[in-house]
Amino acid sequence: MLPIFDVAVSGFGRAIRSLPRVLGIYWLPWLLGTVAVLILEVVVQDQLRLGRAPDWARNIVWAPFAAMAYLMLLRWALNGEPPARAINLEIGRKAWVSTAIVAAWFLANVMVDSAPVPMLRWLVLPQDVVGYQWENLEPYAYAFNFAAWLVNCVLLAWFFGLLVVVARCGWPDLREHWNLVRLQPARLFCISLLATATVGGMWRLGSQVIAWFGLDHLAPQGMIPWRANILPAFVAELPYFPLQFLEFAIQGCILAEAYRRLLLEKDRR
Repeated sequence: MLPIFDVAVSGFGRAIRSLPRVLGIYWLPWLLGTVAVLILEVVVQDQLRLGRAPDWARNIVWAPFAAMAYLMLLRWALNGEPPARAINLEIGRKAWVSTAIVAAWFLANVMVDSAPVPMLRWLVLPQDVVGYQWENLEPYAYAFNFAAWLVNCVLLAWFFGLLVVVARCGWPDLREHWNLVRLQPARLFCISLLATATVGGMWRLGSQVIAWFGLDHLAPQGMIPWRANILPAFVAELPYFPLQFLEFAIQGCILAEAYRRLLLEKDRR
């Protein structure tokens, strides 16, 4: 367990020490991605009148900007190349390859997060639910949600490894990825658990602070008409920027440190 905690503490410490540098990586992709998601909401709600955009569509729009940020983070964490400018973007071939990986990662998370309810209906609920004691459903709900959380931790480690391979090789070499992941799969999974738990606790605390100040009620009810609502919608996203930035910095630095050590171990063999 000590090597696992050493990796997690080292990655977390690097994230905290280097927050200004990581902020230089993250702020512009976040800004562009947020604007792109708001434009999607305008098109879907105001122009097409289809209601709120589904999560899978929002994730696909967000994926290119998240891929840029992750590639710049890996270039710094693995190769020691700090961002040299105040405005940093990664728009080369690696970024477009990584976009497909990040989009698949986000869509997989959406599917896993939505799986507990169908699983409960399929495996637990009887055919006749009229007389069912609903309090008996609570343990199953906790179990399925916990299982979904574990699966998302596995997806985090696996897809992040693909991003590392793209940053190193320029394309998703599955053989190189497998050779890297199989070195310490249990340790990598435990590190992913620690990173996810750290970020989850931070989000819970941060969301309570946002709710306490009433900032979670800034968002407008919709984007109709969009000219009157798009600026309040953007302002409503600003309180969540620190949480999203810290999630990116902490989770990214911990996983990057884990894969940096795996790469060193692989090179020694």
